[in-house]
Amino acid sequence: MPQLNTVFSQLAVNDRATPSNGRATGAKSTARPRTNASAPSDLSTTCARLLTLLSRLFDPVRRSPTFTPTLQHVKGLLYNKEYLAAFGTESEKGERWREVYAARWVPARTVVYERIFEELGAAELLGWRTKGKGRERTEEEEEELEREVARLRRRLKQEGKTADEIAAVVQAHQARMSPPQLSSDVPDEVNVVMIGAGAGSEVVALGGVLGAAAAYAEQRRPRVRVQAVDQGSWGVLLDKMRNGLREEWPELASTDAGFDVDFVQGDILATAHWTTSSPKIDTPSQSSLLVDFSSPTLRLVTICFTISELLLQSRISTLRLLSHISQSAPSGTQLLIVESASLALIPLGKEGRTYPLGQLLDHALCGGEGKSGAWRIVKSDDAKWYRMPEGAEEVYNEGKGAHVKLENSRVVLRLYEKR
Repeated sequence: MPQLNTVFSQLAVNDRATPSNGRATGAKSTARPRTNASAPSDLSTTCARLLTLLSRLFDPVRRSPTFTPTLQHVKGLLYNKEYLAAFGTESEKGERWREVYAARWVPARTVVYERIFEELGAAELLGWRTKGKGRERTEEEEEELEREVARLRRRLKQEGKTADEIAAVVQAHQARMSPPQLSSDVPDEVNVVMIGAGAGSEVVALGGVLGAAAAYAEQRRPRVRVQAVDQGSWGVLLDKMRNGLREEWPELASTDAGFDVDFVQGDILATAHWTTSSPKIDTPSQSSLLVDFSSPTLRLVTICFTISELLLQSRISTLRLLSHISQSAPSGTQLLIVESASLALIPLGKEGRTYPLGQLLDHALCGGEGKSGAWRIVKSDDAKWYRMPEGAEEVYNEGKGAHVKLENSRVVLRLYEKR
């Protein structure tokens, strides 16, 4: 996309200037995101079932007397940025490290992603629930929608739009937030690509949302095929998670309309590397990619708690990957990017001045003022708290074994839709 060249040209030039500690340095941006605080919510039935599932899965791991020292070892590897050592070691010991990591961090993130997928209507997007069925919006979600519309109106007014133009844009935005009824022409299969999803948090969360939605799915629904892409050796653990989901929600095991999880191991950026020193944003050939982003059945791409890591690994290759997704994905595909708000300042240029991740992504994917990019923003939040529901920690830690604390998360969230 042309705007990637202009907006991120400094990123391309400064691709090797990442500080050794991996943190954003330099002068701070003047933009300060407003925190969208939320009080702890009640523990939903779906969330409780997911935590119970994970508790059963990781109970032997937490009961082990080596859990705590192994966790400290894994933390040390991650602190030293030895990610492949922590997650890619092909041995019984390496599998143990991955299980300990997942037992510690997957439950809390699963809770967060389950709420995000529900709020954003993932079940409707994938054809497993129709408008007006299933969970109604909470009062908090209704208030957030009203705030979004108010922000949209202010921005359009600042851009000099007329009252009629503003009304038309707002109406279209509200229509997107309320998906239309499904037609009778339901595809046999829809695809989801989850980048950096080896540990399985977003996979489990989506499976839970779809499993809960199946109770309302009186109409024919498509089979959902998830491709979880990661460098680490997460295949064994993902198989256990998929099987656990199917046991908890038998509808997910349906031959015709089930929930499949394929693990794709490899470096998603490896096919986006070029020998040229030019900062021009090119794209790889389709045959060289790990996954096919041009599939007409693609509905959703997620990059959760991964985009900052990809940018640190290689800014140029990350931008080329985003460009390729933008050029390849069919119209209507949604792109969900979630990142920790503590990692959402990106250094640009030789001086290392930092800019908000969300702002840069919006400009690159949706176009600057007066321009039209490949994507449009469906939902935007630069500092939203997702707090653990009351009782969540008790459900996961039921029984004996090491106690695991489930932390709240403050995130940057962007949901885009392909034009």
